[in-house]
Amino acid sequence: MLGVVEGRTVAGTVDWLAAQPGQWRAGLWAVTIDMSTAYASAAREALSRALLAIDGFHVSQLANKAIGDTRRRVTHELRGRRGRATDSEYTIRGLLVRAEEKLSPAACGKLLCTLADLGGDAALAIGTAWRAKEHLRAVLALSPTRTGLATCRTDINRALTRFFTYAATTGATVPEIVTLAETVSRWREEIANAVLHGLSNATAEGVNHLIKLVYRTAFGLTNVVHQQTRARYRI
Repeated sequence: MLGVVEGRTVAGTVDWLAAQPGQWRAGLWAVTIDMSTAYASAAREALSRALLAIDGFHVSQLANKAIGDTRRRVTHELRGRRGRATDSEYTIRGLLVRAEEKLSPAACGKLLCTLADLGGDAALAIGTAWRAKEHLRAVLALSPTRTGLATCRTDINRALTRFFTYAATTGATVPEIVTLAETVSRWREEIANAVLHGLSNATAEGVNHLIKLVYRTAFGLTNVVHQQTRARYRI
């Protein structure tokens, strides 16, 4: 809602939606958002008939954050400090968040060998977080925008069940995975909606990014109307 209304509140979003033409609101069959409780509440209140969906990018981003949090915790427990470029787990930080199918044989070998050399609970925690991320990516991979084929809720629910089962068994000792699973569980229906229909808010996120760049270039504008006008003029 940056550049449209001031703030990021339920009331502000609902008021803006209510001010739009009724025909336009009636034509909205789906709303795709990030994991924002404010936007979710606003959509449910002002657009109660619309399908609510969570963009897959934000789900992947959350999984990658869980890996980063796990790696940093492990480093602190092992070395009593923040990570350094010479730390073995730090050298594979980029490989851990890359899609498994995009890893070259050499990159995959480096990832697995580094974890094997690290050994112990540290390697187990990082490796488990990485595998949990891949289980979650398997859910998103069912989207028709990726496969070119229609999917169904049964397939999506099976993939989600595999992720939750892994998180509740192998990942149960890794707090970051538990937190990830709890968050995904809260948004399970909305994530499934996005995968089923191939929904994304990438266009809105792109525009939002441009608006933020305009605001930074202007070094902040205290007048909200001027701020919105500048953003719309540039975009």
